[in-house]
Parts: sequence; C-alpha cells; structure tokens
Amino acid sequence: MAEPITSAIDFLRLIKNEKEVLVKFEKKDGSLRLMKCTLDFTRIPQEKKPKSVDLAKILTKIQKSKILSVFDLEKQEWRTIPFNKLEFLQTPSNKKIYMLQKLK
Repeated sequence: MAEPITSAIDFLRLIKNEKEVLVKFEKKDGSLRLMKCTLDFTRIPQEKKPKSVDLAKILTKIQKSKILSVFDLEKQEWRTIPFNKLEFLQTPSNKKIYMLQKLK
C-alpha cells in the first residue's frame, strides 16, 4: 500500500534521506517521465555540483512554486520536478512507494 506525501517539504526530505529514489511525474507537455534521481552530493560529479547552496532560496522555491530541483542519475544533469504533478516516489532501500495526496 502506498503512503501519502502531503507536502513538497516531505518530498524533499524523502529524496534527501533515501539518497536515490525513482519518481514518476507529469511533464509540462503532459507526457509522463520516470526518473532515478538524488540529492546526495557524493553521487553528483564535481563539475555538476552547485557552487553554493542557499537553503532559504530552495525552500522558498519549493513552497511558492512547488518545484524541486534534483539530479537525474541516468542523464547526469539537474532537472526539476513539479511536486503537484508527482505520480509516485519509490525508495530502493525498502521498495516503499509514496503517492501524492491531493489536498482539498
């Protein structure tokens, strides 16, 4: 049974804690994308790591626009995930699945 994700901050926390996750989301063009991603800087090539991390700016972006930047492990590039278009997030460690809980 899938567990709910109720906020973009929970989504961020899951990705950060798990080191690597599989996410499925709807892209701007309406197509679905399956992506293996991380926020674990030890898995990101040195030349792709951000020069600095402004946590306040990141949290503001997540809270206002519901967009989270993650590193795509297959394409080896930074990508954005629109939190409100998330289909599911799956953790490799215990194969637990989390689904976006639509709030009314």
